[in-house]
Amino acid sequence: MNIRSLGVIASVATAFASASPSLAAIVYSGPLNLAVPVGTSSPLPRLWIDLDTFATSTTGSFTGWDISLSGSNATFLTVNSASLSNNVFLSTGASTPPFMARLAPGSVIGLGGAFGGIGGGTIAMPTYTVNPGPFLPNAESIVGFRRVVGGQTLYGWMSIFVGSDMLTRSVTGIAYEDSGASILAGAIPAPGVAAVLGMGGAFAGRGRRRTR
Repeated sequence: MNIRSLGVIASVATAFASASPSLAAIVYSGPLNLAVPVGTSSPLPRLWIDLDTFATSTTGSFTGWDISLSGSNATFLTVNSASLSNNVFLSTGASTPPFMARLAPGSVIGLGGAFGGIGGGTIAMPTYTVNPGPFLPNAESIVGFRRVVGGQTLYGWMSIFVGSDMLTRSVTGIAYEDSGASILAGAIPAPGVAAVLGMGGAFAGRGRRRTR
């Protein structure tokens, strides 16, 4: 489901924010356009990301990185974590490592979610069928994650665009709730409430920001 066209669910996020004021503590990267390298060389080309500062690298790992994305074929995209116990993703539970679930915008990411047992997972493309459905071509999809920072469990989401050739992949946004509360898939901070990214090409630009 392409979250560019889902402005109608902003009202869902607003209602959720009214019930949970802590959503005002969403930390959002701002629109991103971080290409995931493709190749089969050793070591495998990767995109490394620090979830706290949103710093990135494609030339090698760096101190503070939390996740890395890599993929050498049009079937799968692999997400690895710097900490197998601290960073895990919502999954379908279909395999080990688990297939990461494609979430509908507005889905609740929080306590009780079906998180995988290891820090990472595999994103299935349309050439591989897996419940609740693969990532779609020419669309942005959302995955949810749980991480532990300073002993506190935090919940967040990451959006990924996949092109028509299935080898064009880019991270288009990241957000997490820094109070430990649940977060809606696609939720970003707005004055007084939390909105869900929707119409107007919210992920069209490039940039980073922390909004508190």
